[in-house]
Amino acid sequence: MSVEKELRELEEQGWAAISVGNGGFYRELVTDRTICVEPDGLQTGAELAADIEANKSPFDDYTLEDVKVLELTGDAALITYRATVRLKEAGFSFQLYMTSVYERVGNAWKLAFHQQTPVKQDG
Repeated sequence: MSVEKELRELEEQGWAAISVGNGGFYRELVTDRTICVEPDGLQTGAELAADIEANKSPFDDYTLEDVKVLELTGDAALITYRATVRLKEAGFSFQLYMTSVYERVGNAWKLAFHQQTPVKQDG
């Protein structure tokens, strides 16, 4: 399987885990060194997993577009894309630019770094 396909699959699985509050998925994906930069602040990987477990996401649907993967080394790669998230109950959607850096540890990809940047809304 190509690196692009592997990382896209991990990101899709991550979105699915967030939608049901599955912090366990992220506990397996992060390391003690993982750093997350989100609109509301910095987190470790363990904090990210705990937040996901405590707060089931209210979104109903999402799409990942403009996916790009950059292999940095044989054991590290970056994936970036625009996510559109829909919240039916609230009647709106929003977009985020997402970037994740993964490193291969043994036979598994581990999340080393993640950043979310809200897309500027028109108006």
